[in-house]
Amino acid sequence: MRTWLEVNTKNLKYNIGKIYEKIGDRKIIGIVKANSYGLGSVEITKELIKCGVDFFAVATLSEGIELRETGIKEKILILGGVFDDELKDAEKYNLQVALSRFDQLEYININNIQVKCHLAIETGMGRIGFNFEEVEKVKKYVKENNLKNIIGVYTHLSVADEDSEENRNYTINQIKKFNNFSGIDTIKYRHILNSGGILSYSGMDNGNYVRVGIVMYGICGENWIEGFKSVISFKSKILFIKTLIEDMDISYGRACTLKKGEVVATIAAGYADGFKRGALNKITVNIQGRQCLVVGKVCMDMLMVKIPEDMVDSVKIGDEVILYGDDLVEKAKLIGSSTYEIITGINPRVKRVYIEE
Repeated sequence: MRTWLEVNTKNLKYNIGKIYEKIGDRKIIGIVKANSYGLGSVEITKELIKCGVDFFAVATLSEGIELRETGIKEKILILGGVFDDELKDAEKYNLQVALSRFDQLEYININNIQVKCHLAIETGMGRIGFNFEEVEKVKKYVKENNLKNIIGVYTHLSVADEDSEENRNYTINQIKKFNNFSGIDTIKYRHILNSGGILSYSGMDNGNYVRVGIVMYGICGENWIEGFKSVISFKSKILFIKTLIEDMDISYGRACTLKKGEVVATIAAGYADGFKRGALNKITVNIQGRQCLVVGKVCMDMLMVKIPEDMVDSVKIGDEVILYGDDLVEKAKLIGSSTYEIITGINPRVKRVYIEE
């Protein structure tokens, strides 16, 4: 393999066990949208099923259909909502949908579409969802039309992974608003806690499910979670080694100059694979347990690193290179990105490899 993303399923299962310890009698909705944050939605879903998870959430209709067509029979919710012309397919594939518009509720009823819906409630995210004045209109319409397909209610916490007192008060207020929702007897699923909520606010809500996203990989916000294990390792190999015969500018833009006699290794990964271009001449990769500096601009399919003088005789073509691993969070901060952006940005051409060790 040229470049690959290694997923440690043993550590994934360990982290799910830690989550179960925190959530009491609540159940898990596994968030596998965006190809399960880049780790492979089908494979991660199957691993979560082994852990007792029987409910999953995606962002789009196509993501839900992909799971169905690979044999996933468990409950699936499309968190991002759907357009009216997608509702029939959602019904066909037995996918539940987020509902945020009163006119779509009417459309579902008028056209006798038997799709199961979760009401998205606006509590302070400012993205999707009914405000509380609209909720009363929805309740009235559901009752008057004897609708049975409104089976869930949820909202999203916007700063549950932020520690300030102001953000904590904001989150508690969101939870209080959600807890006040009642009045539709057909609702079976109530969920508000996301990754940050699970870690800091479990027990404060009246939900019966929690939404487990990036927390299952040992990360929340821009930090590692104490007591959890790392799941992700983004790897490549040394493709070429060059000893400079003169002072030389490295890569596009002549942004780095190395001296005669210094050794440069070219790595078989670039920004098209998902290695970010930021932090020019500051970020490192791991070769033989050592941090080696990335020099010059990262190319589309390759990057170059300077090999320390005392490693020159030991490195060779084909050596494994850890691009992001246990240092993922720190590197994300260094390049001005986020862990979410980095792992979801790893290109599909990068093979996903699942290990249990």
